[in-house]
Amino acid sequence: MPPEREIRFSHSVLPSRPGQDEPMSAGPVTRKIMRAENALQQRVEFEALVSRISSLFVRLKSDEIDRGIQEALREMGEFLRVDHCHLCRVHGGGKLVDHTHEWAAGGRPHPWAGTRGLLLDEHLPWSALRLRRLDGIAIYSVDTLCAEAALDQETFRAQGIKSVIFVPLAVGGQLVGFIGLDSTELEMPWTEDAISLLKIVGGILADALDRRRAEDALRKENDFTQALLDASGAIFIVLDAEGKIVRFNHAAELVSGYMQEDVRGKAPWDLLIPQDQRAAARHNFKQLTSAATASAFEGSVVSRFGKRRVISWSNTALLAEGGRTVDYVIMSGIDVTDTKRLEAEVLNVAEREQSRFGHDLHDGLGQHLTGIEFMSQVLSQRLAAQGRAGEAADLDQITGLIREAIGQTRDLARGLSPVVLQSKGLAVALQDLAASATKHLGLTCTCRLLTEGRKAAADPEVAIHLYRIAQEAVANAAKHGRASAIALSLGNIEGRVELAVEDNGCGLPAGFGGGAGGMGLRVMQYRAGLIGGTLHVGPGPGGGVIVTCAIAPLRAPRGP
Repeated sequence: MPPEREIRFSHSVLPSRPGQDEPMSAGPVTRKIMRAENALQQRVEFEALVSRISSLFVRLKSDEIDRGIQEALREMGEFLRVDHCHLCRVHGGGKLVDHTHEWAAGGRPHPWAGTRGLLLDEHLPWSALRLRRLDGIAIYSVDTLCAEAALDQETFRAQGIKSVIFVPLAVGGQLVGFIGLDSTELEMPWTEDAISLLKIVGGILADALDRRRAEDALRKENDFTQALLDASGAIFIVLDAEGKIVRFNHAAELVSGYMQEDVRGKAPWDLLIPQDQRAAARHNFKQLTSAATASAFEGSVVSRFGKRRVISWSNTALLAEGGRTVDYVIMSGIDVTDTKRLEAEVLNVAEREQSRFGHDLHDGLGQHLTGIEFMSQVLSQRLAAQGRAGEAADLDQITGLIREAIGQTRDLARGLSPVVLQSKGLAVALQDLAASATKHLGLTCTCRLLTEGRKAAADPEVAIHLYRIAQEAVANAAKHGRASAIALSLGNIEGRVELAVEDNGCGLPAGFGGGAGGMGLRVMQYRAGLIGGTLHVGPGPGGGVIVTCAIAPLRAPRGP
């Protein structure tokens, strides 16, 4: 930005003429005293005028500045007894002029009144050069202008102007406009005091115009930002450093049922977050404001009508100048309630189909193989009775293979549809899973039931998802962790249903993070989310991996 430059007047100001009020009979000394007294009185009155104008603009709002400019022009015009007092905005590199504000004595407008895009160099080249240098111009008599200002003089005469003052308006060392005061009736006795005070008024008006420009730009930017936020379809909530809502877009209004004025100044966890998730929401906010790291999670919002929606949040902290403290937190979210409901339904359909297939294996193929085994045994006995011992032995071997096939079929059916889960509950089903893993995976798998473990997760939907999580964790420990021992535990711990699967395998891979993991881990996380639980995967206390799924409260949470 160019350095600030003081506005000065480059054109000589002619001495003031004797006032018309001076009596011609008065002596030279008396007239000199009277002129001094008049000048002092004028300066006092002009300073009072400047003070009023300054006070006026301090109080004005951005949308009242035009009215304030009109009032200031009127006061200056009436005080200096000119015929026109107007303000022009300069743009286009100081070459174009818009005549924006005017006061005219007797209602006679200036010839340029309302003109836009006027070429300043075409009409007032001599004045334009000085205005761009931020030089003020005070012309006592247009007739005294030099030959260099001939075109300006022609313009002034065409407009009937006899005397004129131009006061540049500058912001940041750049010309943004000027105030013009002209007289068409008399040649005016401009004084140095009057010009000095006009410079002060020019500074006041320039600051006011710059303030309005900045506020208009900020308002336009805010309107643009709000339009983007409203058009995006995503939920945007802006919090201050204390967690109070300062912005709330249209999508947030639709989801929550609250208008922006209803929530401004309130904390979201006191208004929108379900009771069981408020502590976690406060913790996430505190962590974000202290560490200033972005976070992503899923949570629920309860509307003013009691309707619960599931939101996928992404939170970002905006740092204050210097980057050490957080000014604002932006919560952006997508309503995934319907998506979650659809995904849950797809998963339930898959679960039902898998269960049906397991039942078909057990009751269909399993029973069919059992019938073949029974027939083989009968046939073997007949062959033995006929003395055909060799053929009977071969048939016994076939019967053994059929028996193995029956066992494998039952194991497959148990994995696809854990019948014991439906008949005897999750605790027994986990014990059965541990026994099956020990038998078929070549490792030691145990199941421990903690306090009230047998009563935990009585809800069928919660039970099946916890069972599948345990099943996947056991399979991962055997396949990827190369574990030789796995311990399952289930219980009610501090009001939460908690399932844990711990192994002694090779541990987590290098670089494992919250977003890492294969399809199995993502499915486990998704299942945990469906039943309102949280899944944690981390290193075990003695090495290996521990997978924990916790659900609060004890009863199954409401689905999406």
